[in-house]
Amino acid sequence: MSTSANWRGLEHEILKIIKASARPVPVAFLDGEPAGVKKFEGTQPSGCSFWSVAAEGRTFYTIPENHFNCAVGAYTHNIALSPEREKETEQTLKMMFGLGYVKPERR
Repeated sequence: MSTSANWRGLEHEILKIIKASARPVPVAFLDGEPAGVKKFEGTQPSGCSFWSVAAEGRTFYTIPENHFNCAVGAYTHNIALSPEREKETEQTLKMMFGLGYVKPERR
């Protein structure tokens, strides 16, 4: 059985158990380009958008520049923004809190 077939089988078993409505999306933080995986081409409005693309079945890797469209996504991936854009993370979070999209409470 091939490696990809093993992963598909594991995915199927996990989905049966957790009864998820969407495919699981594996994420890895690597020091280099993964062998045999294509670099993401194009742009996305946010880091979260990559999850939707991956859930459609695409396999790819990204580089830090792919995450510059979203200050919060860059922050969560530990990707430094330029000094001119450093305040965007705080501004975006304030907007998200104000809209009720996320809550500022800690757990």
